[in-house]
Amino acid sequence: MKISKLFFLMPPLFGMALAGCSAVSQGPQGGHPVSWYLHHQKKMSQEVAWCKNSASRDKLASCKNAEKASGNALSYNANKTLHSFGKALP
Repeated sequence: MKISKLFFLMPPLFGMALAGCSAVSQGPQGGHPVSWYLHHQKKMSQEVAWCKNSASRDKLASCKNAEKASGNALSYNANKTLHSFGKALP
């Protein structure tokens, strides 16, 4: 009986332990550098939306990094596309 109770209690305890590892105060994605946001643009968009949801969040490092990456995303994507075309040409 003790083992079944242990298996019943472990998932919630494990979940609470992992929840303590994330930087919730830094947004849904934590506090990543600009380069990470450029490589994960869907998550960058989520972070920017979260940051714009409250005026006080614009001072957070993750919001600043996501905003900067958002501004650089167009040139980053263009360079990435040109680089991939360059590899395809003979």
